[in-house]
Amino acid sequence: MSAKTGRRLDHDLLRVLCMAGVVYLHTAAGALRAYTGVVWHFANLASSLATAAVPLFFMLSGALLLGQESTGELSTLFRRRLPKVAVPLVVWSLVVIALEGFQKGAEAAGSLLLNFLSNPVLVPYWFLYALIPIYLVTPFLKRMTDRLQEDHWNYLVLLWLVLTIGLRTIRDFLPADHPLYTALTVHWTFNINFVDGYLGYFLLGARLVRLKRLPSRRVLWAAALGSYGIIAVGTWLLRRYTGTYDERFKSYVHIFTVVLSIAIFLLARSYLEHDRSPRWLAGLSGLSFGVYLVHPMAISFWMWVWGNFFHWTADSLGRHLLLYVEILLSCLAGIFLVASIKPLCFPLTGQRFSAACRESNLFALLRRDGAGPDGDTPRNKP
Repeated sequence: MSAKTGRRLDHDLLRVLCMAGVVYLHTAAGALRAYTGVVWHFANLASSLATAAVPLFFMLSGALLLGQESTGELSTLFRRRLPKVAVPLVVWSLVVIALEGFQKGAEAAGSLLLNFLSNPVLVPYWFLYALIPIYLVTPFLKRMTDRLQEDHWNYLVLLWLVLTIGLRTIRDFLPADHPLYTALTVHWTFNINFVDGYLGYFLLGARLVRLKRLPSRRVLWAAALGSYGIIAVGTWLLRRYTGTYDERFKSYVHIFTVVLSIAIFLLARSYLEHDRSPRWLAGLSGLSFGVYLVHPMAISFWMWVWGNFFHWTADSLGRHLLLYVEILLSCLAGIFLVASIKPLCFPLTGQRFSAACRESNLFALLRRDGAGPDGDTPRNKP
């Protein structure tokens, strides 16, 4: 699987790294709250970098979707885009609800089912509850952004950075009784929710992929390392002086994570934009959404195995890393196998079986070339 595909290397590499980063964030959540010493410091350093993973997922979606002409068509939204996200979300949520019923009874399962439309059955699924509403308005966003000039793009991003990200960052680092806390809390009658939070990242990705002239690599590296250092050191200082783990520096809607995400996105573009993905990377990229969906259950499973069969805890760096590797590899292997079974592929991974056979299942592994079934080379598809 060493042949090149027609997919962009920077996008596929970012997607795979973000997949690994999200799995690590949720694997390390317990260690950051329960342990001290080497394990805590390593987890803090690694999770401070992985904090950019979720924003980058939104940015990659915006860069890809708003760059494709078909995104403006309602038929594309309802026949292709929305089912790829909504169907696996519903199927995996029903699996979780069934497991909840088996473990805790019908009442617990019924509670999850009744609240399914407004509350994710697993905390990490909040990402999809934020992404689906964005997908619903992508046809309008496509028509709007196609007509934006440079100054309008800059103004739109500036609105988001100042009136949502900037105000929240300042407010959330003030004591609740500070006079400015209330003043910086945007009232529901005076806000710009149409570019709030994660929609802002979606539009930001579309803006950054259109930049004609990138900042110098020296500036981008300085921004990346500087924001990463602030996040890691700031989180350590909060832990040291408050005695509890505090994620304010790691918030997705604070300026530190925004700067880190922008710098990483543009560094990848600067170095790799014109290169094409090897087949193995495209394959991993195709597995990323399925891994995102299954990894919370994999974390619970491996922690159960460790606790019941080995009586282990991840209280040393070696065990902490072993737990993460087990979770990540088991997710990749499981989704790879599921994607090789036609009736299960789309419902559990969001990937069409034909696409998986070209890129990310057992049949793709056995292929001798990178071409599609008609001789066409597959390209990045969100």
